[in-house]
Amino acid sequence: MKANTVGRDKGWLNRKLANSKFRKGFEEELRKLTIGEQLARLRQEAGLTQSQVAKRAGTTASAISRYESADYDRYELRTLQKIVDACGGQLEISLERRPNTHRAA
Repeated sequence: MKANTVGRDKGWLNRKLANSKFRKGFEEELRKLTIGEQLARLRQEAGLTQSQVAKRAGTTASAISRYESADYDRYELRTLQKIVDACGGQLEISLERRPNTHRAA
């Protein structure tokens, strides 16, 4: 991709992100994509198939596939922990205050 095209695309995204409704949806989709990608990466780094992880976690290969999908958004903490444990990983959850949010009085 040419440098001027990259700059133009970034400008488009920045303009879209200025819309709060678009930004909220974008951030939600990014979180889903990030979780699925991290699970898939962790499994692959462990050298495991989805079936192997499923067996270790006490679930099905189709459940592992769903959790690794960018379209999935019904994660359960208990299941995430089982999958991460099955891959020899560590689950960390971070809660942070959003920038530019109002505090309760």
